[in-house]
Amino acid sequence: MRKYTTLILALVVLWSCKKETPVNYVLFSGNISNTNGGELKISSLNGFSKTINVTDTGTLSDTLYIEENDIYNIRFEQVRFTSYLSQGANIQFEVDAKKPSSTLKLAGDNADLNNYYAYKMGKDFDFMMDREGSYKVEESAFETKVMDFQKDLESKLEAVKNIPEGIKAKELRAINYSRLGKKGNYERMYGYLTENREFKASDAFKKELEEISLDNGEDYLYSSDYQQMVANKIREKAYSFYQNDSLPYKEANAKAISEIENETIRNGELYKGISMMLSMSSDKDKDLKNFLNASTNQKHIANVKEIFESLKVLDAGQPSPKFTNYENYAGGTTSLDDLKGKYVYIDVWATWCGPCKYEIPFLQKIEKQYHGKNIHFVSISTDKQKDKDKWKQMIADKELGGIQLITDNDFNTSFVNDYKIMGIPQFILIDPNGNIVQANAPRPSDEKLIELFNELDI
Repeated sequence: MRKYTTLILALVVLWSCKKETPVNYVLFSGNISNTNGGELKISSLNGFSKTINVTDTGTLSDTLYIEENDIYNIRFEQVRFTSYLSQGANIQFEVDAKKPSSTLKLAGDNADLNNYYAYKMGKDFDFMMDREGSYKVEESAFETKVMDFQKDLESKLEAVKNIPEGIKAKELRAINYSRLGKKGNYERMYGYLTENREFKASDAFKKELEEISLDNGEDYLYSSDYQQMVANKIREKAYSFYQNDSLPYKEANAKAISEIENETIRNGELYKGISMMLSMSSDKDKDLKNFLNASTNQKHIANVKEIFESLKVLDAGQPSPKFTNYENYAGGTTSLDDLKGKYVYIDVWATWCGPCKYEIPFLQKIEKQYHGKNIHFVSISTDKQKDKDKWKQMIADKELGGIQLITDNDFNTSFVNDYKIMGIPQFILIDPNGNIVQANAPRPSDEKLIELFNELDI
């Protein structure tokens, strides 16, 4: 009996040693041509977020620890694609950063499915870029066009073998949402392209759009087109609150989100909003508190707290991130250290940015008002180097003043990344010692800017 017990114990120990540890990671690697490197971001609305360094030769490799098999969004410069990631998978991709829609190829596990996603991305890109061919057609022709678009994707999906369980049904719904999303854009686009701003699509055309149910949490997490339709509905409600209830737009938007009944969707919209806006907030403590009171998703809460902590390096009094040797329109190069001894008011902008151009007359007025005072006015363009002539032409045409600079690599430069700039324009105020006064200072069109200058006795 004793020998028998000893044998059983030995077998249990042996079995325990051989039992495999569950694999909860993905091996992810890629090769991106036509880039000088930067950061690739992988995320999902479930709360996963990871940044991977891309070398100056365009290579990247990392191990992603994921809690669930699902589709994930990958973003690098103009490269945007979706990939199905599963625990234990090995995923590789290659793409030309200048021609992402036509060059993206994926290999490794789930390659057929992931290349289907790449094909879908290319089709969507081509549809969007050919605006006249896509939208400047009569209703019936447009209906036929988008239905053919849907049937083509359904056919391509049908050819994919070994699709993970549950994905095919969700993707078929996502293809339909893609068609409906295009229908939702038709009225606005057709009116714009035909210069008929009074154009209205027929009730029969709109009926299908009005009947969409926008409370499906599973589809929200899966389909970007479904997400966009949800966001459009929220924007409509927020604008109604803004107009009819005289609420500030930020509060109107918060009210619209709070009325979403589906918890998954409500949490997702809260998370998207604060992830984008927290770095630009003028009251991060208040915005964080509001988010924590509204969200019930623990992953989102943990991620947002981490973002909040990371933004403390941009608090007032902290040393400012620096830019070095940015090309100066007046000739030569300029670094932030060259401007010490005076306050520095920085406008991060681009020639293609409408809200940026709106601020120009206000900025010019303030520059004249504070000419010769203890402050430098610096405009840093995030235009691409290939668009440098457009930047120079706009400076000349609009007679822009101050110190006019352009980054060395559009948005993919350390100054923009270190300031965690998610959208432009963004205005930054730095003191004479090179420390941050406000990382998200008032815009020139905001009367609070002059109040701030007066407080500082500039």
